[in-house]
Amino acid sequence: MPNLLNLLIVEDEVETRFLLSQILATRGYKVRTAEDGFQALGMMRSSLPDILLSDLNMPGMSGFELLSVVRRLYPEIRVVATSGAYTGTQVPMGIAADAFYEKASGLTPLFELLEKVADAKSDSIFSKRLPTTLWVDLEPEAASDSNHVLINCPQCMRAFRQTIEEVNSDVRTTNCRYCGGQVPYAIALAIQPPLKFGIDKSRPVMSSEALSSQVSR
Repeated sequence: MPNLLNLLIVEDEVETRFLLSQILATRGYKVRTAEDGFQALGMMRSSLPDILLSDLNMPGMSGFELLSVVRRLYPEIRVVATSGAYTGTQVPMGIAADAFYEKASGLTPLFELLEKVADAKSDSIFSKRLPTTLWVDLEPEAASDSNHVLINCPQCMRAFRQTIEEVNSDVRTTNCRYCGGQVPYAIALAIQPPLKFGIDKSRPVMSSEALSSQVSR
């Protein structure tokens, strides 16, 4: 059981955000919430969380981009990414997270995952981290009208245009046109919309009481 660890939940779905904040608060976390990446970064300027639990598919600044920024600015934060667009327990390729939670897979796995991340030693967390991929959010209307993206080099901080032949979520690599540094990047738009926590079209949506009842299990 965590000892008042600061947890920041980033989730654009209002009901999901509220339910998670209420349930995880009862688990001993000091919880704050944000509706997108921009709001989350604003909150981090005043106080950094110990753990960041972030959805990947969000309007504004997506979780893909947020986690990439957080890894560069605040590498000490332990990050759990969550989505319904991926399956399994492995962190999807290119995503700057220490762990991954598949949405709608139940609350018990989430509780266990958060406790595992909280208890892990810092050196073991850092040793497993891969080079951070730069995620580029491409606006929907631009996907069909443009054959390029704007990339900000994390080494020299210069922005340059990169021509793309196909819009997908593959992790790619290019060299900065100014400093020559290698920049791994991917496009977030290609990921399909995620399922919501506890939502399955083949069965009724879980109520807050049903979700809360799992806390004591």
